[in-house]
Amino acid sequence: PWGLMFRVCFGALTSMIDLVTDVYVTYMFWSGGKIGYFKASVASLIASICLQLSVVVVQNRKLGFGRVLKEAVPVLIGFKPAVDAYRIASNAKQEKGQLIDHMAELAVMKGVEMFAESIPGVIIQLMAIIKSGSDTAAWISVVISALTTGYSSASLSYDFDTDPGNRQLTPHFYGYVPANPRKRSIVFLTLMIFGAGMLMI
Repeated sequence: PWGLMFRVCFGALTSMIDLVTDVYVTYMFWSGGKIGYFKASVASLIASICLQLSVVVVQNRKLGFGRVLKEAVPVLIGFKPAVDAYRIASNAKQEKGQLIDHMAELAVMKGVEMFAESIPGVIIQLMAIIKSGSDTAAWISVVISALTTGYSSASLSYDFDTDPGNRQLTPHFYGYVPANPRKRSIVFLTLMIFGAGMLMI
């Protein structure tokens, strides 16, 4: 579906932009002598990368070390979201030996990015802004991280809710996204704004 492909590809783009801004702000902490915030930001980025590498190992370990190494490279250079988006958009099939399908892998990676990178990044940057003052770059990074987190959480909620299997298996939980396209867009936008707003608060 075009809607799914757009959400996946746009989500990949926002994730990579978020990573770039986080790295930039981390560098600014270092250059500005804010070593405590610098260390916290580096720890957040390292935790995110290590958790993503762990997912890669678990997902591909039965395919051999070479495949694990190949899948680890996009994580290390920040292109894992683009790789996952391409696989979803091209309707790539789950290979024999992989633990979960590509959609589930994307969801796991999004969760790792949110809880290990985006959310801690927003908290660290907001603390720095409150204590030491702000600049435009810091606020841009905070807003991008918050919106990326809101978009990712909204995408996960939306995709899981609209999955026919989930609705059939757990009808009392799934089904809050309406069938009307306009109403679906409103629900998605509301989920995104709510997620980003709760993080900023």
